[in-house]
Formats: sequence, C-alpha cells, structure tokens
Amino acid sequence: MKKDVTSEVKVREALHDDLEKVYEIETQSFKDPYSLTFLKFLYQANRRTYLVGERENVVIGYVIASIDRDMGHILSIAISPLERRKKVGKRLMEVVLNILYSIGAHVVRLEVRQSNIEACKFYEDLGFQPSYTVQKYYGEEDAIIYFKTLSSTNKVCA
Repeated sequence: MKKDVTSEVKVREALHDDLEKVYEIETQSFKDPYSLTFLKFLYQANRRTYLVGERENVVIGYVIASIDRDMGHILSIAISPLERRKKVGKRLMEVVLNILYSIGAHVVRLEVRQSNIEACKFYEDLGFQPSYTVQKYYGEEDAIIYFKTLSSTNKVCA
C-alpha cells in the first residue's frame, strides 16, 4: 500500500524565522524570484494567508495569498525541488483557499507563465479556470490569468 505523504505535511502560518527558508525555496523555484525584502513585506501584510508546509519540522514549501474585499489573490506558491510531485502544493492550496473563503473571499485569482504547462494543469485540477492572457506580464513572457469561485459547496476539507 502506498504511503500518503500529504498526511506527513503540516501546514501552518509562517513565522518570521521561516522567511530565510521561504526565500531559499523561492530562489530555487523561479526565474525571477521575489527578493527577501519583498517576501518580508508580504509576510507583514498577509500573516493569516502566508503559510508554510513542513515535514519533520523542516519547511518544504509555502503559499502566499492576499485578500482585497471579496477577491483573493495567490501571490506565490513554491515547493522545494526534492518535495515536488508529492501533493505538498495541493495541500497548501487547499488550506489557503479555505482560509480565504473563511475571511470573505468569493473569488480567487492567480497568474501563471504561459509556458508553465505543469502549473497550468495543477491549477486547473484544483478548479481554476483560465480567463484571459496578459501580454508581456513577465517581461518577455505572457501570463494566463486564472479564477476560481469559492463557496460553501466547493469548500475543500482541510
């Protein structure tokens, strides 16, 4: 029987001491990573929706979201390279979407590089729908804008 690795992942609000590890994962994951200063700013502004996933007390991934009135926004999500494809990202998204819903978000948006087919499939599997493209959003690359409607009937169990 295959072991459920998601049960080993604890999702919690990030602590200030986690930010260096979040930055390390950010730089391993993105072509144009956020600076540590910006990640610290996002931490101060989004405490309830700045989450880390950890296994055996080691941070292995994070998700950062914000909310403006009833619109949630996934700002960043990344998983340590050795922990990818183990449903850590799915678990982080489930928890953050539940939190966003509980604090008043009815719709959540996010942006994805058009070339990032794997991420597009990940978000579509979570129920996000592609809506439109923004040309040159990432400098020379276009972004696909995704939306997901949240409701009590599609609330994810945490």
